[in-house]
Amino acid sequence: MAKSPSPRIFVSLAPQSLDAAEAHIEALGTSAPLGFELRLDYLRDHAGLEAELHRILSRLRYPQTIATCRRVEAGGHFEGPVEKQVEILAAAARAGCQWVDIEIESVNALRKFSFKEFAPAKVIVSYHNYENTPALGAIYRRLSRLPVEAVKIASRARDLQDNLKVLNLLKANRRRRPMLVALAMGNSGICSRVLAFQWGSPFTYASIANHNAVASGQLAIEHMRSVYHVEHLDDRTQLYGVVGTHSSMSLSPAMQNTAFQAKRVNALYLPCETNRLSDFLKFARTLKFAGFSITMPFKQAIMRELDWMDPLAARIGACNTVAIRHGKWMGWNTDSAAVVEVLTKRLRLPGSKILILGAGGAARAAAYALKAEGAQVLVTARREAAARKLARNAGADVVPWERADNLDVDAVINATPVGMAPHTEAHPIDLARLRTRVVFDMVYYPLETRFLSEARSRGLITISGLEMLVAQGARQFEIWTGQSAPRALMEQAVRQALGHSGS
Repeated sequence: MAKSPSPRIFVSLAPQSLDAAEAHIEALGTSAPLGFELRLDYLRDHAGLEAELHRILSRLRYPQTIATCRRVEAGGHFEGPVEKQVEILAAAARAGCQWVDIEIESVNALRKFSFKEFAPAKVIVSYHNYENTPALGAIYRRLSRLPVEAVKIASRARDLQDNLKVLNLLKANRRRRPMLVALAMGNSGICSRVLAFQWGSPFTYASIANHNAVASGQLAIEHMRSVYHVEHLDDRTQLYGVVGTHSSMSLSPAMQNTAFQAKRVNALYLPCETNRLSDFLKFARTLKFAGFSITMPFKQAIMRELDWMDPLAARIGACNTVAIRHGKWMGWNTDSAAVVEVLTKRLRLPGSKILILGAGGAARAAAYALKAEGAQVLVTARREAAARKLARNAGADVVPWERADNLDVDAVINATPVGMAPHTEAHPIDLARLRTRVVFDMVYYPLETRFLSEARSRGLITISGLEMLVAQGARQFEIWTGQSAPRALMEQAVRQALGHSGS
């Protein structure tokens, strides 16, 4: 019988019973090599573990399994003594698990202990730091002296540069034994999980689904493979990303990676979550990013780092797209182009009267872009001072918020977050008195906001935030690659990602 290829991704399962684990494994049925990490510390009962686990492993065609029973002191759920932990892991090894993972705290706590107790399984000794990422080299050197097959080091990334500590550790010990598995936990550490193989880690971990992660920053196996294609990255893969304080929640990775794959561009788009722009800048320069998207709150701060900026973006005072060409950082605002694009399909913009609700970054992009197209722009916001400032700078007119719903306009744009999940019952203004033909809501989650639903019920033309999101993302893709964007596929990817986030 031919030997099956070793898996590079282990899906972490945290079942309350072995029957539940078996059901999860069967549900993931795949021909691609895949391993499983069984978190035995989540089991309600360990009685009869060896026999039951042997039955399951003998029946399933997944030979590679890591048994883990992490104690509370090391961030797990097992409350028993170390001796009982060892007993459980030894039983899992006898049952057929090829690997056993025991944390260094347990090894240190045992006076009389031999790794031979886990035979015939191979042993991983692991170090977890849930607070920060310290100097990692000394930790690996200490753990590598133990008679084990692999060392696992997982630490919490407080910023993006902590990923670089993981990268440097892997590069420095790529050919050493025991083998080294290293990753950064947390939303700022997602890059280390996606780039694990490119950086030299022999395997990495994934969750079974979005809401079943057993570690912070762990991605679903479907996303690891279908969105990030982690097993197919190489040294020629160009890196892009989205930087912001909530980038881990962005839909742009699903959208842009789908576009790269459809157009056969060897590129990867990463979520780069950080509270400091300077942190991302060092990260991006070290990894030689080819471009990136900017979200809140860095759309203005990034302008100081650019060598060139599109004139309209400079007038708006915000940049959401950067391309790096021949070492030069060049910036655009694709939100403005997207607003014009989606409205032009429904209106003749020159001479049209358009009401913008809000005075933040999205409203700024819309106001400047529509004025440049010859539209008459009206701005209203609950913060009247902000509305007056935007109207004055963009050459628009200001309308008091309390009178905004008693106007006659060609289109109204909701550039506020009102109506966004979880506050889906809210709507920015009452359409009963407003006379308009087109209602454009920049909110895209949910896809059908109450504002759009009400507009549709009145027979008005509606534009969803999804269309805006795809339009601005398509512009970004075209700036970066020079190719036409596969917009239908990008929209499909966003819809699919929204469906998963709501499940």
